[in-house]
Amino acid sequence: MIKFLNVHFRSFLSRAKSQDAPPDSKPTDSFGEKLLRYIPGDIVAAWVALTGILAQAAADVPVWLSWAVLGALLALTPFYVCFVKTDPPGITAAKSFHWVTACLAFVSWSFAMGGPFATLAWYKPVFGSVLLVIVTLVIPVLERFFVKGPIAPSGTAGSGGTNSGGSATPPAP
Repeated sequence: MIKFLNVHFRSFLSRAKSQDAPPDSKPTDSFGEKLLRYIPGDIVAAWVALTGILAQAAADVPVWLSWAVLGALLALTPFYVCFVKTDPPGITAAKSFHWVTACLAFVSWSFAMGGPFATLAWYKPVFGSVLLVIVTLVIPVLERFFVKGPIAPSGTAGSGGTNSGGSATPPAP
């Protein structure tokens, strides 16, 4: 039984490692830099603009409309990431970690901001803050399992950098 599980776990990991890294990422990027590449900035900007518009007309806007905006942007996120932010355009298995992470980052960020979640009786802003910190820490860990290629966080061997004179320092041995 143990051998059976070991073989299937190794098979799962080999398939999981076939995911592409975020667009424009380098093996020497820090976890913070990689996380910023996963968050769909354009989707977040659309969310901020649309919630601002809804807030101005708050008296005339039903609660379901905020949920509909969140749902529409969440549904748009995988297509936006796969067709606009990556080359070649299209939804492929190699992009699945990236678009799933983008959706997770968007939902956790909107949860932290309140949005339609604030209309729920059990919601407290501290829940959003805690969730955002946890998601920020979990994504780089999951990236180690699902993204192919070496991942070298900043401050480790091979990350390089610049010294006070502005010239590049060699990587640590």
